[in-house]
Parts: sequence; C-alpha cells; structure tokens
Amino acid sequence: MSVAQGSIVTLSRLTARDLKAASKVPFALSAVEPLSNPVRAREVYDETGFWTDDAGVLAIEVDDRLVGTIQFYRSGPGIQGFEISLVLHDRDDYGKGYGVEALKLMSDLLFNAKPNLRRLQLLVPTWDDRAARRVEDAGYASEGILRKAGFGADGPEDCILYSMVRDRG
Repeated sequence: MSVAQGSIVTLSRLTARDLKAASKVPFALSAVEPLSNPVRAREVYDETGFWTDDAGVLAIEVDDRLVGTIQFYRSGPGIQGFEISLVLHDRDDYGKGYGVEALKLMSDLLFNAKPNLRRLQLLVPTWDDRAARRVEDAGYASEGILRKAGFGADGPEDCILYSMVRDRG
C-alpha cells in the first residue's frame, strides 16, 4: 500500500514479499536488531507489520522495484522527536536521487501525521561526505558531532547529527 508518492520514488508499507530482500541488508528493517534472518523478520512482520506509533519501516520503491527501506524510531527518552535512517540496498541505485526524495517524503509524512512532532534527526558518519550532502539537500541542518555514536565496521564511529525542526508560533 502506497503511503507517499514522489516524482521518482514511492514509499509503501512493507509486504511479506519484501522481507527476503530487505533482510539481506543489516539494520534495513530495525535500528535495534539486524533482522538478517528471514524467519525472524517474518515473525516481527506478523506481530507489527513493521509499523507502530513509535517506530516504522517503509519500502522505497522505484517502478514497483524495492530499492531500499526508510525507518523512523524514538531517538531516546529525553529527545522530543524521532530519528530516521534509510538504506539503499544496491550501490547501483546511489546518486539517482532516491534517498533524498525518500527522506523528504518520510519527513513530510511524519510531520503531517503527528501534529505534536517538533523534531526529526538522523546521523551520518563523519567520513561520508556524499551522504552528508544528500541529507542537507533534503532540508536537514547539521548540529554537530556525536563522538562514537554510530556503528562502524571497526567499532563505534563519530557521526554528524542532522535535524529538521518544525516551529509553531
């Protein structure tokens, strides 16, 4: 079921058929559990459909092809907002605008669906200049460095914290 349509990507609720491909990419379905086992991914899908009030995952599709996933979840108990993460599953899909448009669509979707939501944030590793530019293209502003806050192949890595806020007068 499509929930947001852009000029090049569609955000849709995950279906059972998406699970096999998405579970091949670590953390594409959950920020707290890799869900790389398709059986475990199906259990979670059957329990929640990967959508609750505090967390959700949407498929990023181009011409009915799953190209990635985008998710939101609570940042932490003291943060008044959600964190967003996204992953494109195939490097061949990088540089085509899919991630930027998906991030814009998800941000709009969350702000429209949750009137009291004031803040969205995401982390980008300090070494990933390309991702940082794409996040800024989507309207997010850099707030600073969070030391040892991200998951890296060699252990925790420094990340840039980006946010988008909604001000109400």
